[in-house]
Amino acid sequence: MGAEGVNPSFHNARSLLKRIDSLPTGPEWTCSSFEVTGNKTNKAGNFHTEDVELWHRNPVECIREIIGNPTFQEYMSYQPVRVYRKSDFTNREYNEMWICDWWWQMQERLPEGATVVPVILSSDKTNLSRFSGDKQAWPVYLGIANVSKAVRRKPTARAMVLVGYIPVCKLDCFTKKQRSDAGYQLFHECMRKILEPLKEAGTNGLDVVCADGFIRTTFPVLSTYIADYPEQCLVACCKESACPRCTVNPKLRGDYRVNSVLRDPDKTLEAIEEKVAEGRSESFDEQSLRCVNPFWKDLPHCDIFTCFTPDILHQLHKGVFKDHISAWATESMAGSEDEVDERFKAMTPHPDLRHFKRGISLTSQWTGTEHKNMEEVFLGVLAGATEPRVVSAVRGVLDFIYYAHFETHSDDSLRLMDEAWERFHLNKDVFEDLGIRKHFNVSKIHNVKHYMDSIRSHGSADGSNTEGTERLHIDLAKMGYQAGNKRDYIKFMTVWLRRQEAIHQRCIYLQWAIPGYTAPLPEGDGPENAGSGEGRDTGGADEPDNDMVSSENGLTYHLAKKPAFVGASAQSITTDYGAINFVHHFNDYLAKAYPAVRIAATDTTTFSVYKRVVLKLPIIYEVSEMRIQDSVYATKPTRPSVTTQGIKRGHPAKSSTVLVRVSPGDQEKGPLDGLQAAQVLVIFAMPEQFASSDTALAYVVWFKPFRNPVADIGMFTTSNSTRNHRRRASVIPLTDIVRSCHLMPVFGSANAADLGWTSTTSLQEASSFYLNPYLRHYDFYFLRFMVDLHLKREDERNKQLAQAKARGIRPRNPYVYHS
Repeated sequence: MGAEGVNPSFHNARSLLKRIDSLPTGPEWTCSSFEVTGNKTNKAGNFHTEDVELWHRNPVECIREIIGNPTFQEYMSYQPVRVYRKSDFTNREYNEMWICDWWWQMQERLPEGATVVPVILSSDKTNLSRFSGDKQAWPVYLGIANVSKAVRRKPTARAMVLVGYIPVCKLDCFTKKQRSDAGYQLFHECMRKILEPLKEAGTNGLDVVCADGFIRTTFPVLSTYIADYPEQCLVACCKESACPRCTVNPKLRGDYRVNSVLRDPDKTLEAIEEKVAEGRSESFDEQSLRCVNPFWKDLPHCDIFTCFTPDILHQLHKGVFKDHISAWATESMAGSEDEVDERFKAMTPHPDLRHFKRGISLTSQWTGTEHKNMEEVFLGVLAGATEPRVVSAVRGVLDFIYYAHFETHSDDSLRLMDEAWERFHLNKDVFEDLGIRKHFNVSKIHNVKHYMDSIRSHGSADGSNTEGTERLHIDLAKMGYQAGNKRDYIKFMTVWLRRQEAIHQRCIYLQWAIPGYTAPLPEGDGPENAGSGEGRDTGGADEPDNDMVSSENGLTYHLAKKPAFVGASAQSITTDYGAINFVHHFNDYLAKAYPAVRIAATDTTTFSVYKRVVLKLPIIYEVSEMRIQDSVYATKPTRPSVTTQGIKRGHPAKSSTVLVRVSPGDQEKGPLDGLQAAQVLVIFAMPEQFASSDTALAYVVWFKPFRNPVADIGMFTTSNSTRNHRRRASVIPLTDIVRSCHLMPVFGSANAADLGWTSTTSLQEASSFYLNPYLRHYDFYFLRFMVDLHLKREDERNKQLAQAKARGIRPRNPYVYHS
């Protein structure tokens, strides 16, 4: 008998694998062999050859499997729609591919009653060995845009499947000069073999059983190819100095005003064929092409050049920001890297913010995560230390990156996104004036020009980000490699994956067949958990139980079941938390909120004190389809102590800065109207002897009302609010807190090292602060998008007023906000 009385049907690992192999599985794997003939010869004068193996499976069968999966039924669409945010059919929305232009255009080209199946491909070469060795794999993934992008982003939902491994080989049978061209052609031959079944299906249609049980005539058409820039050029058959989407002159890539012609598949094929036939072609050279027989030339209805979608990870975070704009801006600063490091060290903390305690120059390994962490405060680090035009250029890049992350776009957001990129181009000449750059003919800077068109045609960029491909490598390639003995590893990886899919399908089937049965799937598996929540602080030792709901702002507040401290006296709260005049401010709140109460608190009155409250913020579809968790901390400092297990280090107090609703907001005055910044020092419950209340309270110290945004950086500013040389404080209901915020110290032109600030003291020592719109995408939506939209509508209203005044007509109110 096994553990807990279980009697398994297998007695060893081999018999277990046999039973797994007997389960129904997905499409079968096939191995196709290629003999590559090189241009090197042996002593006998014969050309050297090399045998390569291509492991692949039928993409049509993979599409049948995905589109017929009943677990995707609620997340599937079969026809295009258009969504508008206004009743007059203006301000169109762009999210999933089925509400964008490409689907509509393709639907018009197919027979009446046909169902479009937009095929998504992704390929990327990846290292399999961890520390040493040169083992690599080149997976090709397939998905369909009929499935929601939130589900496709979830690797365990298996809406993106592995359809092949491009062989990674040395091609030593070629000379070094010809080896690259041979590699390009081998890639295209392998892709042609993998995608061959799509020709018939895309031309004549394919009857399939869909997730809702209906049989539809579908036409699988390649719509999207997710790849980094070098691989995009490989697929497009163009040189890496060219753009894979358009025929821009490589020397004009930095000119934002150049209207380059989009690449045309027919003209590209004509140029390649002319080059092959005649040995030269003017059109071939003008388009910066490579002499390759492309795999996509026979795919029906395929325009490969429009298939390339935005790559936020490599093009924006790693490319435009880290490799270019941050390096140029750092060089423009007085003190350069040393000053940047000091400012990063002194940056105020936030639970969702990484603190670079050693600066950034000593960071040896950079990933997309570090780039994003750096972006969150970089404009505050830069402000005051360099020319205003540098700050404006950096702001344009950061705004563009954050707009690119929107999960739902509208005509309004795309217009502001385009203006953000234009801001960079209008100010980029400052780097030439400072001698930092001689030109801006950089591929990644040019490629950004195509983002807006791609979003309108294929949907928001989060549905085609290469971060998803990087994540698929772990589950569908690297785990299989690590599970084997590293010999004939590609073959073993296909066997391992087939068994994983068989187990997954069996679990899903049992859940469907047996009501109430819960299969032991991996954590987070399935499309029901397919959202992309943004908050990073979702855990903690406290188990939330006491919930408070604000009917005014739609927020939910979660406190722990048990307070961190019970019976804390008012005197100890004043001393430990720095809550000056705590008793006075509590009695003042008591008198206003409960005027009938005749007793007052004293220094000996005891309170239950909490360490944090977790807010669940309202859904903003531009940011996420799930509610985001936002933690607000109020802890006292701890001192270092010596224990039997060694020295326990002390920790400074955690006192979150928040936005508090102090008056009803007026949308005509902007999204920050009625909000004021404060710092939470204590979170506590109302003692029962005073009043019976489910609403917890917070002791806060205030900042002054926000001042208008600074011109170059577009951030609101504030400073500590004082009374009699002490920070103004009060006790407020916890439900007055709208969300946490991040206040960055204004360094100005001063040397950060001379200021002597640290991350724990800068909030007290700085004289003024910037309200950071880049902390999270949630903050960016309110503090940049909504603010800029308000200012634009204010300008429109002023123009209407001026025109109406001239004609003696009063215009209607144009203020209509979407949330």
